[in-house]
Amino acid sequence: MIHPPALIPAKNVLPLRQSLVESVVHLLKKQISEGRWIDHLPSERALSHELQVSRPTLRQALKTLEQQAWISSEHGKKRKLVSYQEVGQVPEKIQVIALLTPVSLDALPPFVLFWIDEVRTNLAKVGHRLELHVSSVFASTHPDRVVDGIVRNNRASLWILLLSSYSLQRWFYERQIPCITAGSCLPEFKMPSIDIDYRAACRHAAGAFHQKGHQQLAMVIPNTGLAGDTESELGFVEGCRNHLAPVILRHDGTRDDIIRKMDGALQRKTPPTAFLVARAGHTLTVLSLLLSKGAAFNGDYALISRDNEPFLNFL
Repeated sequence: MIHPPALIPAKNVLPLRQSLVESVVHLLKKQISEGRWIDHLPSERALSHELQVSRPTLRQALKTLEQQAWISSEHGKKRKLVSYQEVGQVPEKIQVIALLTPVSLDALPPFVLFWIDEVRTNLAKVGHRLELHVSSVFASTHPDRVVDGIVRNNRASLWILLLSSYSLQRWFYERQIPCITAGSCLPEFKMPSIDIDYRAACRHAAGAFHQKGHQQLAMVIPNTGLAGDTESELGFVEGCRNHLAPVILRHDGTRDDIIRKMDGALQRKTPPTAFLVARAGHTLTVLSLLLSKGAAFNGDYALISRDNEPFLNFL
């Protein structure tokens, strides 16, 4: 059978399978050209975690970059980036938007994952890139050193602060670094923010309980120090201004601690009969605990979840 010439495979024209090391080299070159890092590359540990490759694979890629004069290294120091002029590269004009979160993506609520994906998609449409930086240090009282290193070594035009603590907001505010708080911004820091008005929502929830005839109210809320939770407490207390002072049950976010705080509240001389729960998942803990104690939700008890998640539609 005679094949048409165009269908006869020629020697050495098929694409070669690129090794993982070569892929890492290509990706690092691209990110260096785009101005992803300033002066130095991150540590091997940080890079291997971000690229999801082993340390030996990463070291081979870094060795290649060093041989090609993209980076230089000194014993005991981070690998230094060689100037663009020396490697003949011109950085692309790609704006980087960086998002800081203290919670890993697999632990975030579905709605948050949805809007992060929307932001990523819309930035890509205009030629920009969204970068995620995850570290529990962002929620600590002293994130300064870690945040300073990340900001200095990443060429971001704007920073998005998710679940940001007082200390993190203060750090960006004092340095006047362009940022947006994805959540409530503390009143002393005049920075752009996008969030639900939790203060108004929780004030309204207290009013709804009182209209149903409940006198002693309780709020079940994690002790995070986040601005949104602080605003929630203020709004709930405001909603109870002309009634009994509400019981605020601050917990550490675990089921066991929620149960302990609830048990303590139910043993009070005047136990609460209406509960505002600040997290959708924690609503299930409170609800199942009350049901296990024989509570009836036909007028004896009332429950409101401050946050909404799709699974609540199946209750």
